[in-house]
Amino acid sequence: MSEPHALSRAWGWGRRQLLWFRDPNDLLGRVYTVCEIARGFLALHAVIVNLLIVLPRADNRIGVVAASLALIYWHVYISLRMRRPSRRTKPAHLADLGVTLTIILVTAVTVPPGGAPLTLAGYWAVGCAAYAAIFRSYKWGVSFAVATSVAMLIVPQHFAMERVGAAFITILITACLGTLVTQFRATMEEQEQERLRSAALAERERLSRLVHDGALQVLALVEREGPSLGPRGIRLAALARESEAQLRGHLQDREIVDVEHSETIDLAAALDKYESARVTVSTMASLVMVPRVLVDEVEGTLAEILKNVEKHAGEDAKVWILLDQELDDEVILWVRDNGVGMSAAEVQEAADNGRLGIKDSIVGRMSDIGGSAILKSSPGAGTEWELRFPIEVEDLEAM
Repeated sequence: MSEPHALSRAWGWGRRQLLWFRDPNDLLGRVYTVCEIARGFLALHAVIVNLLIVLPRADNRIGVVAASLALIYWHVYISLRMRRPSRRTKPAHLADLGVTLTIILVTAVTVPPGGAPLTLAGYWAVGCAAYAAIFRSYKWGVSFAVATSVAMLIVPQHFAMERVGAAFITILITACLGTLVTQFRATMEEQEQERLRSAALAERERLSRLVHDGALQVLALVEREGPSLGPRGIRLAALARESEAQLRGHLQDREIVDVEHSETIDLAAALDKYESARVTVSTMASLVMVPRVLVDEVEGTLAEILKNVEKHAGEDAKVWILLDQELDDEVILWVRDNGVGMSAAEVQEAADNGRLGIKDSIVGRMSDIGGSAILKSSPGAGTEWELRFPIEVEDLEAM
């Protein structure tokens, strides 16, 4: 019983050592493990060639043996070090490059010309560039590959076509590996964003159930029973209706994304969340895909207009938002309310008194994105804004 148990424990230990890369926080571990094993075989190949082929031809046999032992020791040390994310530092990569260059250059003082066509480092020299390409960047890997290639070709007496081929292979393999790792990183980031988005949607579903079973039912009760309590009850019912509409709008908004400003999103979907008891939003049936930076500016402008309605249009004022597109490269957004309105003199007086909401937050924002904002209003007839702006990405490159 003891022998099978010992074999089982040994197998378990070996399996854990081989599968150390399953650390969920080390997503590049699988790629690195393949390179680590491949570099180990290349190290073994270089040592065998040095001892069986290069050593009999060497002028300094002790130097060849020392270089081979140094190669084995350094390979084991740096490979184990790179297994820990916290130890994959720039000095470690530079040291790996330094040791590799030293072994390559030692060839010139230990072996006569032609005695070691691929240098004492052999194809193992590509490993430092591969490690750098995986854990640093594509540029680091290619730079290391170029450095090792130059070291192989820098001594004219030891020039050989085999070294030219090895230099070409080193640069090519490192460039391909760097490109693959870059694509791999991008894929992992996309998968992580999708995982976070799914988790956020699941949490929102849970909160929706809690809110529906609690707050929404209370608001619905206040809205239904409030009018029977008199004028104050009517006011409470109106507030409850507005709060209920806002809550439902937020719960139905499923756009949980973290996108870059250069990416495009649907403007109509972004405007839907402004729907409430006082605000009616009418958008197009089709998608209006625009850059995120433009959506941010439009939402900022719309928020300023709605804030002005809240302050100046009156308690019972309602707002209508209409999104339309007459041209392929331009969008029109109308924002109209049935409030008290204002005269041109009142607008000018507000600007003169330093109240710059209209000038800067509305007109200024539209001008910054290459659009325009036209105000139409008169006392007692409400206010209407006509916002026009482009949807092409190149129009926003300066922002």
